[in-house]
Amino acid sequence: MSLIYYFSVHCYRVLGLILVLCVGASVSSGQKLRVSDADVVLERMEEVQASGEIKGGDGAAPKSRVSGGVLANRHSGNEDQSRLVRAIYRESARHSLDPNLVFAIVWQESRFKLNAISSKNARGPMQLMPETAARFGVHDPHDPDQAVSGGVAYLVWLLDRFGGNVSLALAAFNSGEMAVEAYLYGRTIVLNNGRVINRGGIRNDGIPPYAETVNYVRSIAQRYRLLSRASVKRVVQ
Repeated sequence: MSLIYYFSVHCYRVLGLILVLCVGASVSSGQKLRVSDADVVLERMEEVQASGEIKGGDGAAPKSRVSGGVLANRHSGNEDQSRLVRAIYRESARHSLDPNLVFAIVWQESRFKLNAISSKNARGPMQLMPETAARFGVHDPHDPDQAVSGGVAYLVWLLDRFGGNVSLALAAFNSGEMAVEAYLYGRTIVLNNGRVINRGGIRNDGIPPYAETVNYVRSIAQRYRLLSRASVKRVVQ
């Protein structure tokens, strides 16, 4: 058996396990979730939901995800899925990130579909908006290597911007860094396109009270924990 064949089979098995774990992940609205015991506690999610603060957005709503979007017939096939898995491991190692977090993000963004295009034109497995892709040198967001390289670089940039706080970085990945800063510091921000963020100057923990963003962060936290537990079991068995 050749090394390439062995590695390809291994990648398919890893992706299969991740898909099973992600599909099986469910989130209870009353849970208190942590992405990392060191720096992330998502204890206020249920308080925000109960208070009725969550809304669809105030002129700066997060970008729509792949559901309801258009799919282009591009980059299909097992080899591309294998490349996606390899890229996630490679870029996670490059930036000293836990690959389970990246796997959880890719699942939430696109369900590992390389050809995903949302109604807001977010593209590829990491659903990069065109301006974000350009910022991080991604010419083809449907290419697994480029998509993961740019998406992980953007995630690392957000982690640096928010002091390593994974919750805020995830919220910004979904709704934009300006939205997170607006609620983190209680500021009203007017974007170049005229949209207003946080018109009331509300200050909270930095998670914008958009239903999609709250659910996005919570869902990734749940899947990350599930994948991490599975990884520990594989190591100790």
